[in-house]
Amino acid sequence: MAEVGYGYSRQEAMHFACEFAVQLGLRQKGTLLTDKWFYNFLGRWPELKVQKHRSLEVARATSATPEAEEELFL
Repeated sequence: MAEVGYGYSRQEAMHFACEFAVQLGLRQKGTLLTDKWFYNFLGRWPELKVQKHRSLEVARATSATPEAEEELFL
């Protein structure tokens, strides 16, 4: 998702991981993962990193229309 400009927040990543663990039968539904789990996860996967979200400028966001993108890539 980061490659296309949409990153996940820490809470979203933990929510996805919890849902996956429930599907695998490793956790019961309704139990949440902790921050400790999240930071241990990042320690096991050093290629992942946490970065602050940088918002787009309003002018840049409003000018990114499908027509403008098509013109840019043709």
